Amino acid sequence: MIGKADDVAYDLSSLHFSGFQSLDGWKPDVNAYCYDDRIEVWVDLAGVEKSHINVDVLPDRLRISGERKPPMPIRDASSQCRQVLTMEIESGRFAREILLPKEIDRNNVSAKQENGLLRIILPVSND
Repeated sequence: MIGKADDVAYDLSSLHFSGFQSLDGWKPDVNAYCYDDRIEVWVDLAGVEKSHINVDVLPDRLRISGERKPPMPIRDASSQCRQVLTMEIESGRFAREILLPKEIDRNNVSAKQENGLLRIILPVSND
């Protein structure tokens, strides 16, 4: 009986229900590097449309937020999905905040999205 209960508990804990996610949403992975003249932030945003990404540079932090739509299987008349084998790609709203150790020149911040990565360059203020 214990073996069966353990199997059921494991099965339930490994399920991913898109309707039951935390209020904070999902958190994309981030790498941040501090140089003498800039801070570079790389954010893993595979599958997020550029129009769904917000980047806000605040006086002491960087805030990245937005939304990723869930990937959906292609539906056509010739075939139908019979079973979902796994669903691990997080979707929905996301947000990350990074404390900035230096004052940033907020007028010269740049961002570029390529190959699923968002690269943000934050030049250090000379003031």
